[in-house]
Amino acid sequence: MEPLAWLASAHHDQLALCDNLEAIADSLPEKIDRETCAYAAKVIGPMMRDLHAGEEQRVFAWIEQCFAGDASVHALLERLKYEHCEDECFAEELTEMLGRLGAADRTVNAETAGYMLRGFFTSVRRHIRFEQECLCSVLVRRPGETSC
Repeated sequence: MEPLAWLASAHHDQLALCDNLEAIADSLPEKIDRETCAYAAKVIGPMMRDLHAGEEQRVFAWIEQCFAGDASVHALLERLKYEHCEDECFAEELTEMLGRLGAADRTVNAETAGYMLRGFFTSVRRHIRFEQECLCSVLVRRPGETSC
């Protein structure tokens, strides 16, 4: 699959995850769907790791090849990789909390859980918007060379 088409699909999957996490946050504290929480706990970490790895191997590598030697593009990609790492660490924390919500652990503070969920999906959505805007601007800097 072409790198930008793959990225669009990965962004779609991440935004769907964000929508599901937002629904969980909106359900707190009285209308928690335990099954949805347990499922989210199971998929969030592996999904984020797999999508980020694919993005870095397919898309970032392709961009680095297209713009070899361009320090600003290299710096942009390093920033995005760092954000991937931050998101994956945050996803690990959510995994534990969502697992506890799914298991009906009464010690989970609903306000804290909602805050964590909103922080995560807001950050991921912001990251996706940044990638879409920045990568598009990078690729149009060299018309005709976006299909390396």
